[in-house]
Amino acid sequence: MTVASWLIFDAWRQEDPALRNSHWMAQQTVRLAPEPALRLEREAAIRESLESALADRALRGVALFGHGRAHAVFGSDGREALDAENLRLVGARWVHALACLCGLELAPASAAQVDLFVGYRIALVVEWEIEALPIELQERLARLVTATTLALLSGLRAKADLQRRASAVADEIVEWLLQNTEEGAYLGLHVLAETLVDRMVTSR
Repeated sequence: MTVASWLIFDAWRQEDPALRNSHWMAQQTVRLAPEPALRLEREAAIRESLESALADRALRGVALFGHGRAHAVFGSDGREALDAENLRLVGARWVHALACLCGLELAPASAAQVDLFVGYRIALVVEWEIEALPIELQERLARLVTATTLALLSGLRAKADLQRRASAVADEIVEWLLQNTEEGAYLGLHVLAETLVDRMVTSR
């Protein structure tokens, strides 16, 4: 039996298009990751389940997908799932929050409590219909949104190294967009590529 070495927290609400795209990003992370993950999805992606899962000391990291505000990442039930009150449960693990604004307060609050917290200081633009994107663009987008989590899984911890890994993939997607689309097309993807590199915040 394969033991999961890290955790994916994947919030979901059927009527929420942003969470549908967030869920796609979580799925791509599972697909491309070299190691199996414990997955908390749909109704299981809530605070209580996250806190229970973090009791497993075999888990080395946590990737969070869902809505965020400066102080928290939210679960499928709309409540805070990870915030300053339960950060201590993360302990000596890495966290990657692919959620809006968590780099503003939650990342700094984690400095003395977790190994490394990676977040973003602005809102993430995730406004696309994945089925409408060309296959070549879908694959590049998958590599973009998984780059930092996979870098953390590989052992990278320095912000400069994480940004370098994300930047290499961001450059690929921007180059493809410039060569294959009209000026101004897929503006949200250009913004996302910039955000995941230049607006990254780490707790150390």
